[in-house]
Amino acid sequence: MEIETYRDNPDGKYVKVFFSVENGNVTGVTIGNQAIPVEQGFQFFVEPHIALQIDKCEMYMDGFTPRLRVKEGEEIEVPDEKEKRIRELEEELERLKNEAE
Repeated sequence: MEIETYRDNPDGKYVKVFFSVENGNVTGVTIGNQAIPVEQGFQFFVEPHIALQIDKCEMYMDGFTPRLRVKEGEEIEVPDEKEKRIRELEEELERLKNEAE
């Protein structure tokens, strides 16, 4: 199953996932919008529930385009709308607390 990725994250609702690559092999994964990768690799923005389950995903090349898909035998758990809304409100609360400091 193909994972939807996004080119940018202007409103902060996606999570940055960076796959470090060396000699054509993935050597590590860095997750988080504040992370600053210092090696060669590929960056994606994905929905938060995908970032939390990135170990169930794999990067592959489609021609010259890097893409993400679910590993064979794995299944991504998708939160229902209520869980998604709770997570959004928690993130908004955290952002407001940080602004108040």
